[in-house]
Amino acid sequence: LTDAMSEDFEKARTLTYRYLSHRDRSVRETADHLKKKGFEEAVVQETLRYFQEANYLDDRRFAEHCARTRAENRQYGKFRLRQELIGKGLSKELIDETLDTLFETVKEIDLARTVVEKTLPSMQDLDADKRKNRLIGLLQRKGFSSDVIYKVLD
Repeated sequence: LTDAMSEDFEKARTLTYRYLSHRDRSVRETADHLKKKGFEEAVVQETLRYFQEANYLDDRRFAEHCARTRAENRQYGKFRLRQELIGKGLSKELIDETLDTLFETVKEIDLARTVVEKTLPSMQDLDADKRKNRLIGLLQRKGFSSDVIYKVLD
């Protein structure tokens, strides 16, 4: 590394420590952040390698944590989780593996049932058809398949 690159690498490292201190990030999110800050590709790649070797950046750990917390805290279904993970720049293989593993322990139908149970009390004034349509829309936005939605609503 040249002196200028070495100096840029130090700046990039400091910036990345701060960026990762808020929450776990994917490799692509971190790379995009550094590029947006104006670092050259060589410095970005060197910084990413440094943080991966130090185990601060790990896409597998990030994917598992992100999917699990969004499923448990926001009751997101498989479709919505897949879209969010794609948006974080993760590979299709990693996303498929992560979601398969997650939904072995977390049942998607139970998440959907939780959403309905939380929402129903605020819909008591609506007629049955309107209530059902609103629940269908809500469950679709949360990323549940029509199969899961109709099982829960029946």
